[in-house]
Amino acid sequence: MKNMEKMNKIWSLFAGLMLTMSIISCEDLAFGERFLQKPPSTDVTIDTIFGKAEYARRVLWRSYQYLPYGMETNGFWTQMCMSTIEGLTDLNYDNIGYSALSNTYYPGLYNASIEDNTRINAHRTKMQFSQSGIWTGVRHAWLFYENVDKVPDMDEQEKLRLKAEAKMMVAVFYTHMLRHYGSLPIIDHAISAEDASFPARATLQQTVDFIVKLMNDAIACKEFPWSVPESEMENWDGRMTKAGAMALKTRVLLFVASPLFNSDAPFVKGEASDKKMTWWGNYDKQRWKQAVDACKEFFDALNKNGFFKLVQAGDPGITTEREAYTSAYFDRGNTETLIACRRTFLSTKNNEQFDKALRWGAYCPTKEFFDMFEMKDGRPFDWNDAEMAKNPFKDRDPRLYENFILDGDKYNGRTAEMTDVNPNDKGNYPKGKDWEQGRMHKLSLATGLACRKWGLDRNTEAYNRPVQWPTMRLAEVYLNYAEALNEYYDGPTAEAYQAINTVRARVGMPALSGMTKEEFRKAVLHERAVEFAYEEVRFFDLIRWKMYDVFETPLHGLHVYKHKKTKKYLIKPFELTKYYRAWWKTGWEPRMCLSAFPSKEVNKGYGLVQNPGWE
Repeated sequence: MKNMEKMNKIWSLFAGLMLTMSIISCEDLAFGERFLQKPPSTDVTIDTIFGKAEYARRVLWRSYQYLPYGMETNGFWTQMCMSTIEGLTDLNYDNIGYSALSNTYYPGLYNASIEDNTRINAHRTKMQFSQSGIWTGVRHAWLFYENVDKVPDMDEQEKLRLKAEAKMMVAVFYTHMLRHYGSLPIIDHAISAEDASFPARATLQQTVDFIVKLMNDAIACKEFPWSVPESEMENWDGRMTKAGAMALKTRVLLFVASPLFNSDAPFVKGEASDKKMTWWGNYDKQRWKQAVDACKEFFDALNKNGFFKLVQAGDPGITTEREAYTSAYFDRGNTETLIACRRTFLSTKNNEQFDKALRWGAYCPTKEFFDMFEMKDGRPFDWNDAEMAKNPFKDRDPRLYENFILDGDKYNGRTAEMTDVNPNDKGNYPKGKDWEQGRMHKLSLATGLACRKWGLDRNTEAYNRPVQWPTMRLAEVYLNYAEALNEYYDGPTAEAYQAINTVRARVGMPALSGMTKEEFRKAVLHERAVEFAYEEVRFFDLIRWKMYDVFETPLHGLHVYKHKKTKKYLIKPFELTKYYRAWWKTGWEPRMCLSAFPSKEVNKGYGLVQNPGWE
């Protein structure tokens, strides 16, 4: 009876994950363009799976299928039901009436009990502890790691390489959860019915040490390649590499060195804080030094091993700075992506699925986001400057035009006519021919601004090229380095300027110089916002720096009208009120920085302490 109770606890946590140790489902994963065909049987024994290299590899490939991703890829399935986590930030306004944002987060209804019911579309949350597939991926990685040595027709070199990949896979999963929850239960093997107990929640120190050790173990493996060898690129582009492990280490150490965790006081008081699960218990400047060192180790290795570099104008098939920026996040097989997600349905037609979320209003960029992009000469954009306000679409940071579809810019092989009709003067300010036409649905124009990122031209440009989800790319490591140096040395060093200016130079933006510590910090966070919009970076930047004022500031859209004869713009900002965010009135609640664990899991009593502020 006790064994049955114990097994029920484990089964509930790993919803749909737990199979007996003697049975494993051998589902295929379309990894690369020439993945091997599915084996003839559906359920086979462990001995059968690990009796043949071809089958054994599929256990690890299965883990790849559950890597975190942020795009709409299959009907209604995203973490938040067609929404994006950017909808919690100042970059984006969610206009889908049935999404988790409009139903749960915006009205201030999110709580721990909702995490128990995330199978319902409207209640899907930004991180689903039991139903995201994360634990399935962790289990498959450990299952492979523990059994691969018995495979008779796989050489020792490949076994070591794949075991390093498995550890790296677990590190990716845990890093993703760390940003949502703080510390976690540590699963360091494939859970089985014979396990004496399910692990309790670890401390932040233990969780970080676990993740870093996984990456260090992978990095130390001589058989684990720095990058995917050229001979393997056609079939195996997208596999884990040593460069990816070293890069991810910089993300982890920067995140936990930030004020959310690295402070003289917890961001919210509670049992988890008392037990050092959601902060370190003090502020220690050396945590920034650890992030600095991780970045330096990465760049030292990059200088030695090469291959990875920012995508640049002049690279094969890349002619402009704009194309370089888009290729960096969008295209498979580039030199900038360090870790990428490839789902079965991430094919050349993937954006046809994503297009639904785009058209129906999940991706509505805000005026606040629009205003972030500097002028091409590096001056901040300012509506009070008459010349800038006259044509705000002119001479801006090239990344602006790859995040927005703007009037007068390229669109479907021609010049876009993206202006709304002025209800007060329809005769002089008619609707542009692209406004609310085709895939430019009116729901996606709720802010008066159209999103280009990921959707591109929403036609041939988007659908005729393979897409990836860039879990991490090289530009982030540069900006991680710049930030960590600034914080540790109490101001930007020459290396910090070099790092941020390398990212800016890719799109032809002028170099930064002569800043204070606070000015440089602001510049780095700005650069991260315009570089990584819709890549799940901004939200975590805001919470780790506890920038609650950004959450609390009401957002706006822009009515853009153009006179039919003079061609002069009439632009009017307006408040976004259709789906009002509760924290605009009551203030951002710090407990919202971390997700709640499902209340049912907490109540099982195996030591999953709830995050502070949630019941």
